[in-house]
Amino acid sequence: MDESQVRRLRMLLFNSARVISHVHVFGEDGSGRSEMIRQILSEPEDNWLCVSGDFLYADGSLKLLLESLASSLGFKAKGDKAENFFNELYSKTEWPNEENKKILIFLNNAQSIVNYPPAPMECFLSSHKEINEMTVRFVTSAPSCFLHYHTNLIHLSTVEFHIATPSIDATERLISRANPSIDSKFLHVAIQSLFMFCNSPNTLLAIISEAWDAYREKRTSEKFDPLLAKDSLLTASAEKLGNSSAQQAKENDGSFEAMPRAMRYLLIAAYCASNNPPQTDSRFFVKVCQY
Repeated sequence: MDESQVRRLRMLLFNSARVISHVHVFGEDGSGRSEMIRQILSEPEDNWLCVSGDFLYADGSLKLLLESLASSLGFKAKGDKAENFFNELYSKTEWPNEENKKILIFLNNAQSIVNYPPAPMECFLSSHKEINEMTVRFVTSAPSCFLHYHTNLIHLSTVEFHIATPSIDATERLISRANPSIDSKFLHVAIQSLFMFCNSPNTLLAIISEAWDAYREKRTSEKFDPLLAKDSLLTASAEKLGNSSAQQAKENDGSFEAMPRAMRYLLIAAYCASNNPPQTDSRFFVKVCQY
């Protein structure tokens, strides 16, 4: 996602027009859509109040979703009625500007909306319009367009915004904004090393942040240490990427253990099918267990 797209999304989310009540951001899981929304909402404009919830964690319960949002806003939700929630929101929330009450509600994992009854969800996404003195805008995030998950809500006005999977440079900028403490040299090396195995900004952010913390603890000087950086990245990426990055880093190692699993199977098959096993690839070996 380049800077022009970020500006377009920001302008859309913080547009003052009340007619825009729901913006749905979609793109494959590697696009970093939710992280980009969070970064935009961390710097609200024009007295907008921002709050976040999650369809997935509420697990099909509108009551739990409303309670979560209310708790974040500093009041207690009463029951599962959307109308009551918005009345409480209007009267009990501390607004940046009491004369111009505007709130943006970010709901992540919109694909889980299929677990919610359509009628209460329709009420939740539209009943706020009855309060003319308050502007409510929903922003949802999911891999596909909103109506792919809930055709019963087709009559509700939704603005769709697609985010493509970011390039390597865009991912580096996104992670730099998300965690400014990461050294630029370390981040560049990390992105160049890991991007071929994973292009999800959220996953890369978690790996690189963990690796950076380990690197800072172990370094002995302020000078960049590429070997220590490599070791830190290999350790941090092992669990999340299934050691694929570690295998690539050891590609020059001729040992059987360093080979990808699929290649091991091919090598074993070639060995078994050979008429002259001793002349086959020497990296294949059988360990004889002695008891």
